[in-house]
Amino acid sequence: MNDGIKEYKKYLADHFPGLKIQKPLFFNGKFGLRFDLQVGETDTEDYFKEVISRSKSLFEMAFASTDNVFLLYMKPKWKKRKIRFGNYCFKQIGQLNKDEINYSIVNNVYEKGDAYNLAVLKLTTERINYLNILTAIANTDFPPRQPRFRVVGGEEIYFINTSKNLIFHMYDDRGLDIISPKVEILKPIYSKYKDWILDVNRTQIEKMFQ
Repeated sequence: MNDGIKEYKKYLADHFPGLKIQKPLFFNGKFGLRFDLQVGETDTEDYFKEVISRSKSLFEMAFASTDNVFLLYMKPKWKKRKIRFGNYCFKQIGQLNKDEINYSIVNNVYEKGDAYNLAVLKLTTERINYLNILTAIANTDFPPRQPRFRVVGGEEIYFINTSKNLIFHMYDDRGLDIISPKVEILKPIYSKYKDWILDVNRTQIEKMFQ
Protein backbone atom coordinates (compact mmCIF):
# COMPACT_ATOMS: atom_id res chain seq x y z
CA MET A 1 0.00 0.00 0.00
CA ASN A 2 1.47 3.36 -1.04
CA ASP A 3 1.85 6.33 1.31
CA GLY A 4 -1.02 8.29 -0.29
CA ILE A 5 -3.51 5.47 0.28
CA LYS A 6 -2.22 5.00 3.84
CA GLU A 7 -2.73 8.71 4.55
CA TYR A 8 -6.25 8.63 3.10
CA LYS A 9 -7.20 5.54 5.13
CA LYS A 10 -5.74 7.00 8.32
CA TYR A 11 -7.73 10.19 7.81
CA LEU A 12 -10.96 8.20 7.44
CA ALA A 13 -10.16 6.05 10.46
CA ASP A 14 -9.43 9.13 12.58
CA HIS A 15 -12.39 11.27 11.53
CA PHE A 16 -14.97 8.90 10.01
CA PRO A 17 -14.35 5.57 11.80
CA GLY A 18 -16.18 2.68 10.22
CA LEU A 19 -17.43 4.74 7.27
CA LYS A 20 -17.91 2.89 4.01
CA ILE A 21 -17.49 5.10 0.94
CA GLN A 22 -20.48 4.14 -1.17
CA LYS A 23 -23.86 5.41 -2.35
CA PRO A 24 -26.07 6.58 -0.69
CA LEU A 25 -23.49 8.41 1.42
CA PHE A 26 -26.15 10.19 3.48
CA PHE A 27 -27.15 6.95 5.23
CA ASN A 28 -23.55 5.94 6.00
CA GLY A 29 -22.41 9.01 7.94
CA LYS A 30 -23.06 10.01 11.54
CA PHE A 31 -24.53 13.36 10.50
CA GLY A 32 -25.61 14.24 7.00
CA LEU A 33 -27.50 16.53 4.66
CA ARG A 34 -29.33 15.40 1.54
CA PHE A 35 -30.19 18.04 -1.04
CA ASP A 36 -32.72 18.03 -3.87
CA LEU A 37 -31.29 19.47 -7.10
CA GLN A 38 -34.39 19.01 -9.22
CA VAL A 39 -36.62 21.91 -10.21
CA GLY A 40 -39.07 21.92 -13.10
CA GLU A 41 -39.45 19.60 -16.06
CA THR A 42 -36.66 17.06 -16.47
CA ASP A 43 -34.38 17.23 -19.52
CA THR A 44 -34.91 20.92 -20.27
CA GLU A 45 -32.21 23.59 -20.32
CA ASP A 46 -33.78 25.36 -17.34
CA TYR A 47 -33.78 22.09 -15.40
CA PHE A 48 -30.05 21.51 -15.94
CA LYS A 49 -29.21 25.14 -15.21
CA GLU A 50 -30.86 24.77 -11.81
CA VAL A 51 -29.19 21.42 -11.08
CA ILE A 52 -25.77 22.87 -11.84
CA SER A 53 -26.49 26.15 -10.03
CA ARG A 54 -27.56 24.37 -6.85
CA SER A 55 -24.69 21.88 -6.86
CA LYS A 56 -22.18 24.68 -7.49
CA SER A 57 -23.59 26.80 -4.66
CA LEU A 58 -23.48 23.90 -2.22
CA PHE A 59 -19.95 22.95 -3.24
CA GLU A 60 -18.71 26.51 -2.80
CA MET A 61 -20.36 26.67 0.63
CA ALA A 62 -18.59 23.45 1.64
CA PHE A 63 -15.15 24.16 0.13
CA ALA A 64 -12.96 27.24 0.31
CA SER A 65 -10.35 27.66 -2.43
CA THR A 66 -7.45 26.83 -0.12
CA ASP A 67 -9.05 23.85 1.64
CA ASN A 68 -7.20 20.54 1.51
CA VAL A 69 -9.07 17.85 -0.35
CA PHE A 70 -8.90 14.15 -1.06
CA LEU A 71 -10.59 13.61 -4.42
CA LEU A 72 -11.74 10.00 -4.80
CA TYR A 73 -12.43 8.60 -8.25
CA MET A 74 -13.98 5.12 -8.26
CA LYS A 75 -14.78 2.88 -11.19
CA PRO A 76 -15.87 -0.79 -11.35
CA LYS A 77 -12.98 -3.14 -12.07
CA TRP A 78 -13.76 -5.26 -15.12
CA LYS A 79 -11.20 -7.85 -16.17
CA LYS A 80 -7.86 -5.99 -16.40
CA ARG A 81 -9.27 -2.51 -16.95
CA LYS A 82 -7.61 0.27 -14.98
CA ILE A 83 -8.25 3.97 -14.45
CA ARG A 84 -6.62 5.83 -17.32
CA PHE A 85 -4.69 9.03 -16.76
CA GLY A 86 -6.55 10.67 -19.65
CA ASN A 87 -10.03 10.27 -18.14
CA TYR A 88 -12.33 13.29 -17.95
CA CYS A 89 -12.10 13.68 -14.17
CA PHE A 90 -8.30 13.89 -14.15
CA LYS A 91 -8.40 16.44 -16.95
CA GLN A 92 -10.23 18.79 -14.58
CA ILE A 93 -7.26 18.95 -12.18
CA GLY A 94 -4.84 21.79 -12.79
CA GLN A 95 -1.25 20.74 -13.59
CA LEU A 96 -1.84 17.16 -12.51
CA ASN A 97 1.22 14.95 -12.35
CA LYS A 98 0.95 11.16 -12.58
CA ASP A 99 2.93 10.85 -9.37
CA GLU A 100 0.12 12.61 -7.47
CA ILE A 101 -2.33 9.80 -8.13
CA ASN A 102 -2.56 6.96 -5.62
CA TYR A 103 -4.21 3.78 -6.91
CA SER A 104 -5.85 0.96 -5.02
CA ILE A 105 -8.57 -1.68 -5.37
CA VAL A 106 -11.62 -1.76 -3.09
CA ASN A 107 -13.53 -5.01 -2.73
CA ASN A 108 -17.12 -5.74 -1.70
CA VAL A 109 -18.35 -2.16 -2.17
CA TYR A 110 -21.98 -2.96 -2.98
CA GLU A 111 -22.10 -6.73 -3.01
CA LYS A 112 -19.87 -9.62 -2.10
CA GLY A 113 -17.22 -10.22 -4.73
CA ASP A 114 -17.39 -6.89 -6.54
CA ALA A 115 -14.27 -4.79 -7.02
CA TYR A 116 -13.66 -1.12 -7.77
CA ASN A 117 -10.56 0.65 -8.99
CA LEU A 118 -9.86 3.61 -6.73
CA ALA A 119 -7.74 6.67 -7.39
CA VAL A 120 -7.01 9.09 -4.54
CA LEU A 121 -5.63 12.57 -5.21
CA LYS A 122 -4.48 14.99 -2.53
CA LEU A 123 -5.22 18.54 -3.72
CA THR A 124 -6.42 21.98 -2.80
CA THR A 125 -9.85 23.08 -4.01
CA GLU A 126 -8.41 25.78 -6.27
CA ARG A 127 -6.83 23.14 -8.52
CA ILE A 128 -10.15 21.42 -9.22
CA ASN A 129 -12.48 22.50 -12.02
CA TYR A 130 -15.39 21.32 -9.90
CA LEU A 131 -17.99 23.03 -12.09
CA ASN A 132 -17.08 20.80 -15.03
CA ILE A 133 -17.12 17.71 -12.81
CA LEU A 134 -20.51 18.57 -11.32
CA THR A 135 -21.87 19.27 -14.80
CA ALA A 136 -20.63 15.90 -16.07
CA ILE A 137 -22.31 14.16 -13.13
CA ALA A 138 -25.56 16.02 -13.83
CA ASN A 139 -25.48 14.86 -17.45
CA THR A 140 -24.71 11.20 -16.70
CA ASP A 141 -28.19 9.84 -17.49
CA PHE A 142 -28.84 12.18 -20.41
CA PRO A 143 -26.91 11.36 -23.57
CA PRO A 144 -25.89 13.12 -25.76
CA ARG A 145 -25.42 15.99 -23.27
CA GLN A 146 -21.76 16.84 -22.71
CA PRO A 147 -19.61 16.75 -20.68
CA ARG A 148 -20.93 13.49 -19.27
CA PHE A 149 -19.79 10.56 -17.18
CA ARG A 150 -21.01 7.27 -18.55
CA VAL A 151 -23.67 5.19 -16.81
CA VAL A 152 -21.97 2.02 -18.06
CA GLY A 153 -18.67 3.20 -16.59
CA GLY A 154 -20.20 3.44 -13.15
CA GLU A 155 -17.93 6.32 -12.17
CA GLU A 156 -18.26 7.75 -8.66
CA ILE A 157 -16.53 10.89 -7.36
CA TYR A 158 -16.23 11.91 -3.72
CA PHE A 159 -14.72 15.15 -2.42
CA ILE A 160 -13.32 14.87 1.11
CA ASN A 161 -12.58 18.24 2.72
CA THR A 162 -9.88 17.46 5.29
CA SER A 163 -9.70 21.10 6.38
CA LYS A 164 -13.37 21.12 7.44
CA ASN A 165 -13.96 17.37 7.95
CA LEU A 166 -16.83 16.83 5.58
CA ILE A 167 -17.50 14.65 2.53
CA PHE A 168 -19.43 15.82 -0.54
CA HIS A 169 -20.99 13.41 -3.04
CA MET A 170 -23.26 14.37 -5.92
CA TYR A 171 -24.78 11.09 -7.11
CA ASP A 172 -26.55 12.36 -10.26
CA ASP A 173 -28.87 15.14 -11.41
CA ARG A 174 -31.34 14.37 -8.64
CA GLY A 175 -29.29 15.26 -5.59
CA LEU A 176 -26.18 15.27 -3.45
CA ASP A 177 -25.11 14.31 0.05
CA ILE A 178 -22.80 16.05 2.52
CA ILE A 179 -21.74 14.25 5.69
CA SER A 180 -19.58 15.12 8.68
CA PRO A 181 -18.66 13.62 12.07
CA LYS A 182 -19.91 16.80 13.80
CA VAL A 183 -23.31 18.39 13.31
CA GLU A 184 -21.82 21.85 13.96
CA ILE A 185 -19.82 21.60 10.74
CA LEU A 186 -22.99 21.11 8.72
CA LYS A 187 -25.07 23.80 10.43
CA PRO A 188 -23.96 26.79 8.27
CA ILE A 189 -24.73 24.83 5.09
CA TYR A 190 -28.09 23.73 6.44
CA SER A 191 -28.99 27.22 7.64
CA LYS A 192 -28.35 28.79 4.24
CA TYR A 193 -29.79 26.06 2.03
CA LYS A 194 -32.39 24.27 4.16
CA ASP A 195 -35.09 25.03 1.59
CA TRP A 196 -33.26 22.65 -0.77
CA ILE A 197 -33.28 19.68 1.63
CA LEU A 198 -34.87 16.60 0.06
CA ASP A 199 -38.39 16.45 1.46
CA VAL A 200 -38.36 12.70 2.17
CA ASN A 201 -35.40 13.21 4.56
CA ARG A 202 -36.37 16.64 5.88
CA THR A 203 -37.82 15.54 9.24
CA GLN A 204 -34.78 13.37 10.00
CA ILE A 205 -32.38 16.21 9.12
CA GLU A 206 -34.31 18.90 11.01
CA LYS A 207 -34.09 16.81 14.20
CA MET A 208 -30.28 17.06 14.09
CA PHE A 209 -30.43 20.83 14.58
CA GLN A 210 -33.08 20.98 17.29
